[in-house]
Amino acid sequence: MSTLKQLQRDVAVRMRRGDTLASVEADVIDPSALSDAEKSALWLYGWSFVDWRRQRREAMAHIDVLAGSPVPKRPRRKHLRLAEVSSP
Repeated sequence: MSTLKQLQRDVAVRMRRGDTLASVEADVIDPSALSDAEKSALWLYGWSFVDWRRQRREAMAHIDVLAGSPVPKRPRRKHLRLAEVSSP
């Protein structure tokens, strides 16, 4: 099996267990001796594990930066408050 295929398997294992793409890129993809094209293919493969909504937000943010538009702030998530339970 080629090194590219072995690293593809490593990327899949790490992404499925919840590692960030940034950590997979830093630990697996970047230090490899692969060509830039092969590294790009592995990065794209890792990116395919990221939720599509996050992919869309990231792509739009990059386009906004390149177009010179101000990047909109991400809305804050509302935290659920736990109800107080009184003892009987």
